[in-house]
Amino acid sequence: MKNKMTIKKLILLFLIAIGISWGCSAEVEELTGPSSLGNILGITASVNTISIAGAGSTTISVSVVTTDSIPVEGATVALTTTRGTLGAASLTTNAGGGATTTLAPGTTQGLAYVTASIDNVFATTAVSITN
Repeated sequence: MKNKMTIKKLILLFLIAIGISWGCSAEVEELTGPSSLGNILGITASVNTISIAGAGSTTISVSVVTTDSIPVEGATVALTTTRGTLGAASLTTNAGGGATTTLAPGTTQGLAYVTASIDNVFATTAVSITN
């Protein structure tokens, strides 16, 4: 069990380091797993605040890797949100283990919690929707 915790911490540090090297893009807000199939799930939002008036959106990115940090291609990730509108409710990961969609603000202010799920794990990111 201690080995799995160490691997999870290493993966998180690796993903944060990648974010820093890419010009401080959004960090992984939640990394969970492993799932029943041994997958670890991460989710980020490219912008953490979007405006109803500006009709902007944010890119929601998910990543799926094994406990050995190997990207999982072809994994189906389900998405839900508490506010706004997702571009897709289901994503399939590419060869790098990632997939993206958008979150548009809709018409209601507040925090939008976007949750990704695969197997038996869930990861959530929050996006503030302003007027």
